[in-house]
Amino acid sequence: MEVTPSQRALSGGAAVEAARSFAVHAIGYLTNHVVNRIPSYSMRRAWYCRVLGIRMGRGASIQLGCHIWSFSPGSIRRSGTSIGERTLINRNCCLDMRNPLTIGADVSITAEVAILTTQHDRDDPSFALQGLGVVIEDHAWIGMRAMVMPGVTVGRGAVVAAGAVVTRDVAPLEIVAGVPARAIGRRRIDPDYRLGPPPPFE
Repeated sequence: MEVTPSQRALSGGAAVEAARSFAVHAIGYLTNHVVNRIPSYSMRRAWYCRVLGIRMGRGASIQLGCHIWSFSPGSIRRSGTSIGERTLINRNCCLDMRNPLTIGADVSITAEVAILTTQHDRDDPSFALQGLGVVIEDHAWIGMRAMVMPGVTVGRGAVVAAGAVVTRDVAPLEIVAGVPARAIGRRRIDPDYRLGPPPPFE
């Protein structure tokens, strides 16, 4: 049977889409199983900025073992995901960049923190995804193994205690803890410090 031009075009389009899908998955695999284990801050930063399209300020660092969740490098660029100057994202964090993630300057994100921008709609018949951006403002401090849920804003200088699950906005300078996180106090200072450079090989 002779193949018509329209069938040829459809077949070609499917091949292009299959190649694109493979490339996106390959980049994701390299990001989270190869690049994130390279003991060179500069090499990882180059990959995150140039390949994935993350906007990283001067001195910002993503340390070893971090998992970056995205639909594709193009989606990261379109969402404008950014990490501010001198912000330190410690080892083995999970950063969900499937929807906009904005992290300010001099933010300290401790090891094994998870920041989510996407979730499933539990009441949708097709279990559809919901995207809600997350904002973490300057000088915030996120404690070890805390989780920041989609749609949350963590205000300037706020503190999230270790292990907390943040499901609602945190006011500037507020300290929250628990599951779900609730206010337990306020910082006594209005921070204006500058975090130092990332350690070698981290």
